[in-house]
Amino acid sequence: MRFFFAVFCFFLMVDLFAQDNYPVPPLTENRLFYIQHSKNFNTYVYDANFLIPRYLNEKEPVQVYRIVYTEGGIKKPLTTFQRKLAYGIEPSKISPNIYKLKLVAYSGFQLVMKIGQDGKAFVETTVNNQTIILTRMFLKMKEGRSDFNPKLEYVLFYGFDNNGNKTSIRFYPS
Repeated sequence: MRFFFAVFCFFLMVDLFAQDNYPVPPLTENRLFYIQHSKNFNTYVYDANFLIPRYLNEKEPVQVYRIVYTEGGIKKPLTTFQRKLAYGIEPSKISPNIYKLKLVAYSGFQLVMKIGQDGKAFVETTVNNQTIILTRMFLKMKEGRSDFNPKLEYVLFYGFDNNGNKTSIRFYPS
């Protein structure tokens, strides 16, 4: 019995790691997506913020926080610098329960948050003329750049296509 438990735990651990052995943040009921980057394992998480089921908080429809794996995986709010210049999000209401989300670091991606028929929130985006439901992003940073002047080499978008199939798309910013 211990052997089967050990094998189960091993496969569970293997499944818990995503990009190059990066940890996967604990799933929440309202998870939209998360962002990781090549500088360290710290993760930036975006969750829908409901007032009551099916109705988003208009003042703050998305809760953004970070999981600091370099400090044992503790959950922390974004720093002012992160919120205003890097991982913050600027929502704008399009209609009830539909919001355009702008990442402060790169407004070129149009993210649209909607509520599905099941009452769960999700984010759609179009990358390279392909629309996906976004689950995570991985930012590959150019080597040799400082944290105060980072440059992207590419972005990997992960999610589901219109048929519900898992997909990933690589995007090279200009």
